[in-house]
Amino acid sequence: MSTNSIEIATFKLANGVTEADFLKQNEEFMAYLQEQPGLLYRSVSKHAPSGTYTDIVYWNTLEDAKRVQEAFEHEPVCQQFAALIDKDSLSLTLTEAVAQTPCSE
Repeated sequence: MSTNSIEIATFKLANGVTEADFLKQNEEFMAYLQEQPGLLYRSVSKHAPSGTYTDIVYWNTLEDAKRVQEAFEHEPVCQQFAALIDKDSLSLTLTEAVAQTPCSE
């Protein structure tokens, strides 16, 4: 039985990048992600005191997450998104759910 995968990235914005710049590019990146098979849910939050963002993406399977991670290297919209991130601050973790509750509206 396959389990959902959760991709967790934490990062700060690159020097000179404003939050408005980031949010604009984030919209384009999100449109790309919404086209990808297996996407379940994504949220981006910010810890204001440190300026650290947390990007959490829920995928249907580990294979879905890995497929998009591999495509990230050559997709222009992904590279434009990545250009706004301070590479030295980036931490990326891919985990598998062991317990969860369904999202409800």
